[in-house]
Amino acid sequence: MHLKSLNIVGFKTFADETEIAFDPGFTAVVGPNGSGKSNIVDSVKWVFGEKSAKGLRGEKMDDVIFHGTESRRAAGFSEVSILFDNHDNYFSIDFPSVKITRRLYPDGENEYYLNDVRSARKDIEKTLLDTGIGKSSYSILEQGRVDQILNSKPEERRAIFEEAAGVSRFKLDRKETTKKLDDTNQNLLRIQDIMNSMIKEMETKEKQSEKAETYFKLKQELDESDKNLRYLKLRDFKKRMKKSDEDLQDIRDKNKNILSQIQDETSLISEKEKFKETKEREIADIDKKLFDHLSRTQIQKEKISKNKTFIAEYDIRLSDINQILDEENQSAVKLEVEKKQIDSETEHLKEIQTHLSKEIGNQEIIRKSLEDKIKLEEESILQKETKIQENEKRHISLREKQKLIIQELIQELESKKKESQGAEEKRNEDKALLLASLESYQMYLETSFSYLAQGNLNDLSAELHKIDLNSYKDQLNVFLQKEDSFRNLLLDKDGVLSKKEVVDQDIEDLLLENENLTRSIRESQTLILTLRNDWEHARNQIVDLDKKILETQSKIDNQTRQSTELNNRIAEIFKRIATSKEQEAGIREKREKLEKEVISLEKEIEDSYQEFLSMSKMLESEKESLQKLLEEIQGLKSNISKNQEVFQTLLPLLSEKERTSSALKVQIDSLIEELYNDYSLTDSELEMEKGSATLEQKEEERKLRSAKSEIQLLGSINPLAIEEYRTIKEVYEHNLKQKEDIESSKRDIEEVLKRINTESEKLFQETFDKIKVNFQETFSTLFNGGRATLELTEKEDSLNSGVEIMAEPPGKHVQNLRLLSGGEKSLTAIALLFAIYMVKPSPFCFLDEIDAALDEANKLRFCQILDRFKDKTQFIVVSHAQSTISRANAIFGVTNEEPGISKIVSLRLDEAKVFSKQLSKTGTD
Repeated sequence: MHLKSLNIVGFKTFADETEIAFDPGFTAVVGPNGSGKSNIVDSVKWVFGEKSAKGLRGEKMDDVIFHGTESRRAAGFSEVSILFDNHDNYFSIDFPSVKITRRLYPDGENEYYLNDVRSARKDIEKTLLDTGIGKSSYSILEQGRVDQILNSKPEERRAIFEEAAGVSRFKLDRKETTKKLDDTNQNLLRIQDIMNSMIKEMETKEKQSEKAETYFKLKQELDESDKNLRYLKLRDFKKRMKKSDEDLQDIRDKNKNILSQIQDETSLISEKEKFKETKEREIADIDKKLFDHLSRTQIQKEKISKNKTFIAEYDIRLSDINQILDEENQSAVKLEVEKKQIDSETEHLKEIQTHLSKEIGNQEIIRKSLEDKIKLEEESILQKETKIQENEKRHISLREKQKLIIQELIQELESKKKESQGAEEKRNEDKALLLASLESYQMYLETSFSYLAQGNLNDLSAELHKIDLNSYKDQLNVFLQKEDSFRNLLLDKDGVLSKKEVVDQDIEDLLLENENLTRSIRESQTLILTLRNDWEHARNQIVDLDKKILETQSKIDNQTRQSTELNNRIAEIFKRIATSKEQEAGIREKREKLEKEVISLEKEIEDSYQEFLSMSKMLESEKESLQKLLEEIQGLKSNISKNQEVFQTLLPLLSEKERTSSALKVQIDSLIEELYNDYSLTDSELEMEKGSATLEQKEEERKLRSAKSEIQLLGSINPLAIEEYRTIKEVYEHNLKQKEDIESSKRDIEEVLKRINTESEKLFQETFDKIKVNFQETFSTLFNGGRATLELTEKEDSLNSGVEIMAEPPGKHVQNLRLLSGGEKSLTAIALLFAIYMVKPSPFCFLDEIDAALDEANKLRFCQILDRFKDKTQFIVVSHAQSTISRANAIFGVTNEEPGISKIVSLRLDEAKVFSKQLSKTGTD
């Protein structure tokens, strides 16, 4: 199993749909601060079901939805999908790939999908259970998570070890089983309470049932006596009814004759009435036709009025449509002008872009020229430095030679000193004699000057003759020859001192040359700095020009988009114009149709007026005929009235007999109805049942009174007690069986819980021991020594025990993990992470800048650990460290080309290396 891809839409700074495809191995995510690198890690935590907004670096959950920028609208939802390869059935789902999706809307509604099927969050969590994958598992490690792992309580730290041990599923099962056990105990208590309350009720219902059985027995006797009395009463009423019916028939025969005569006259009246009705209908038809004619005429007039109103409205609508067409045409013209202006601006921007591209080419040439000059100066510096080094070597050699010459000079001086010690004494004597002669000559000259001043020429001549310069010259030549021979000992061109001077001059020349070379190097370095500043300026110019090109392109795209929108708006306007013209044509057609209809209706009204006059005359004639017929009907009604007076004299007697008969019938019917209501018997069924029996009225009344008296003595009766007692007894027996089933279920649950605890405790302890050993190994590897171990806070209860971490880097004795430095904390957390990986590797792991607090040496150790595990686990590392990034198989860059919008840029590793070498050659960062 491995992570295939991550798809992000509208999550935080990822406004556009962004898909990141991950390859096996080590992937690095790079980018400047604030570009949105950590939002990738947040999206993974979120899709795995993170419920805390603070865990996603927000205040409320809808902070994860892209809220928009100055140039972008806010997203309507946030969605993240993560896709896994599942060919090895790593997940317990029979699909070759597993896709988990989470979507959030601004109203707070969350949706989860598993392989694009709507699912509940707990289903997602169950799928990820014990896989080492999840929002809080060791597959995601952030800077804050390092402190959380080390500084959290031992009980909270235990969750990572449970995930590695694979007991999270056991823990969930134990929680569900414990809940079932609690529910079972509650059910057991509840059913026991129900049964306890039912025992008292059963006793009460049993007594009521016995009383009800006695009541029903007496009630049966009472009903039997009551039916006998009702039979006797019904038999008497039927005899009286028969006599009354015979008397009533005699009176009815007398009335029949009178009624026959009345009927004949009534029949004649009926015929007359029918003829009258026919006349009335004819009159009504004529009247209706007149009314219809008037109504139709009125309707036609109203229709004419309405049509004229419609025609006026159509004229107004036509005027409005023409005005709209004018406005739409003007809008289209304006939009066309605006579009031409935008197209012109776009062309101008394209020309600017072409000019900028040429300028970039020029700057590239300048930059290349500067690079060549920098290279020449660097080569010159290298040559001069090489020459200085050669001179230094030669200087050392000359110093050695100088030392040898000085030693030779000292030795020769010592030798010459011994050889010329006698000649030196004679030289000193000659020197003293010459000095003495010189003093004598000086005295002679002073005396001569004195004689000269006195004008004593004889004495002057005598004094001058005392000065023997030739003799002094000979003595001086002798002395100088001796002096020259001593000087030649040191100053001869082939002498030792001359050799030393040659060497000294060579050394001085070398020092001067080195000084000139050093000065030249400094000048070249200064020139290089100047050239590099120029190169940097050229590069910045290129960057600025590139930025301007991008800005220009953005403007071009914006102008193109505006032009397209204007085209669409112009098309919509022409579409509306066409629609308006169609409406105008339709309205004109309807208006012409209404005008034709008005003309037709006015002609119909004029034609029907003559017909109206004819029908009015006919109506008057029919009304006269009807009046004669009414007079004939009135005469017949007068005869009928006289016969009715005779008939009325017989009615009181007939009514009295009918009332007597009706009363008896009502009483009989009432008895029959009561009999059926009380016993579900008809009168015929009662006669069949009691007809052959010999019954006494008084005896039956006595039995009835006796049964009523005994029933009254029983008091209040619950007629449903027998059924209630049987029902509650059945319920009690059912509850008793249910209680036994619950107790059996409780024993089974307790056995399952015991087995879960045993298996999870064993699995957790085995995994913990392995991680403990691995932790010491990984800690020592990362720290080059030191001690680290893990301990359970409650060894006798490993199921609920917390986990203590003890770590001492080399040379330190640490009592509290909080005293460790940031780098040491990170290394300790990394050591623990990979100790867990050695037991149960997670198929992938996100590491968010956990190497930020590490120094370069520790970063290299961290990278070595990654190299060790990257064949088993996909590592996606967010980092700024070059040492970490350089080991990646693939690199993803997160940029903000548009402010506030994150965008993914990928680069092949070989291209990245070539790019890095080019940067290092130019001396840039």
